Amino acid sequence: MNLSYERQLTIALSQVIVQKYGAVLSAKNFAELLGIGLQGLQNKLCNEDRDLPKYTQLRGKKVFMANDVAEWMVSNDLKFPK
Repeated sequence: MNLSYERQLTIALSQVIVQKYGAVLSAKNFAELLGIGLQGLQNKLCNEDRDLPKYTQLRGKKVFMANDVAEWMVSNDLKFPK
């Protein structure tokens, strides 16, 4: 089974993120991963900036799935250059 480079990278990043933060990242964990402050992330979420991965509402809180974050990191040229 041949996997593309991008798919292999997504799988590897997902595994690393899950090992460090778990399968579901809180806004605080995601901000830490990006190296920005929690308030900065919340501002981006309120402004509905498009340079963030998709998130899910879970019990009234916005959370990020590790796989979605990994796919976003691979596909977003600004955050993870190819």
